[in-house]
Amino acid sequence: MDKVEDNSRLTATAELRRCAEVRLRAKSLKSNSSGTEESTQRLVHELEVHKIELEMQNAELCRARDEVENALEKYTDLFDFAPVGYCNLTSDGVVLLANLTTASLLGVERSRLLGRRLDLFVMNEYRLIFTEFMEKVFASRGNKESCEVALSTEGNSALIAHVEAFACMSGQECRLAIINISERRRAEALLSEKQRELVELNSSLETRIVKAVDDLRQKDQMLILQDRRAVMGEMINNIAHQWRQPLNILGLYIQELPYAYEAGEFSREYLEENTRKGMEVIQHMSQTIDGFRKFFRPDREIVDFVVNHVIARTLSLIEKSFQEQGIKIVLDQEGDLMAKGFPNEYAQVLLNILMNSRDALVEQKVEEALISIRTFTEGSVAVVTIADNGGGIAGEIIERIFDPYFTTKGPDKGTGIGLFMSRNIIENHMGGRLAVLNTGSGAEFRIEV
Repeated sequence: MDKVEDNSRLTATAELRRCAEVRLRAKSLKSNSSGTEESTQRLVHELEVHKIELEMQNAELCRARDEVENALEKYTDLFDFAPVGYCNLTSDGVVLLANLTTASLLGVERSRLLGRRLDLFVMNEYRLIFTEFMEKVFASRGNKESCEVALSTEGNSALIAHVEAFACMSGQECRLAIINISERRRAEALLSEKQRELVELNSSLETRIVKAVDDLRQKDQMLILQDRRAVMGEMINNIAHQWRQPLNILGLYIQELPYAYEAGEFSREYLEENTRKGMEVIQHMSQTIDGFRKFFRPDREIVDFVVNHVIARTLSLIEKSFQEQGIKIVLDQEGDLMAKGFPNEYAQVLLNILMNSRDALVEQKVEEALISIRTFTEGSVAVVTIADNGGGIAGEIIERIFDPYFTTKGPDKGTGIGLFMSRNIIENHMGGRLAVLNTGSGAEFRIEV
């Protein structure tokens, strides 16, 4: 804008000189009175032309002056009312020029700010940082440097400022910008506090979740134990069925001893043979006890087990009882199926399903009662199906039979947690699937692990 004004002034000066020269020529012609009237008219015409040109130049100068004044006014507004404080400092830190924002930030009138050292407004603990910053600014001319300091105002309030500056190439002054970041720092502090609270809350929630999970596991174990106790009466009955025949045989062996003695057949060989047979019966009864004890022993860890072995062990506990009730069990096995999980809990699932099938067959008074157990693999999944010919499950309740405490039996015959715990064991404890559907003659349970 200064160059435009200078060019306009030079042009005006040149025109004035030309006019002066024309006037001098006119005066010379008039004084000599030797010029012709034509020459005089030509000079007058030139004067009028120059007059018009001067008027045009004057109008151009006025327009240029107005543009310069408008631009200066805009620049002043931008400078003074910028959201950032701007000021020029000497190498000693004295304020040469400052905008209104700088004065507002420091709480002092601009006229009182000019000529004062800016570091007087820097809080004591930041004085050394600001001094080193200014030295670095003037040492690296043309490169922008920055730092953060705390400034105190004349009202004794403090603000956190981000300061940026670079030195002029002369090395005598620097231009400095002050950005108030107090709100940002307060927001960051508040955010940090909220994050700390969230971390504490998260830790508290994790603790509560872990406790809740532990409580749920304990409840699961209690339900499993409750389910086992619910079938313990059945197991005692099965033990009685399992032991009745061996006890009868053992009783016959003992009763034969006096008859053999009276008949003169009581020899050492006879005694040893009867002793061997009696011990076999006792060993069989001991194995039966071990089987029941293992069934009620809780699993401690996930292991690989043979599904067919668990089925055989489960059937050994109930086959006598089922035979006496006229229920036939048919087993169709396809190789040795391997599964991963808790074998005793898996056996409990089998037992729950078999007991439900038995109850359905007895309730329906099926003449040729049959339970079919089939084992096979589908990919890496061990599948066991247990089907009966007891007429199936009513359509309106088939979706509810796995609900807790749902039972169609009387209160003295069922607790309603057997099938619920069976699904919980297979799906939650062993990551498998337990489902049921109606076939043409009865219900079929499908266990996938």
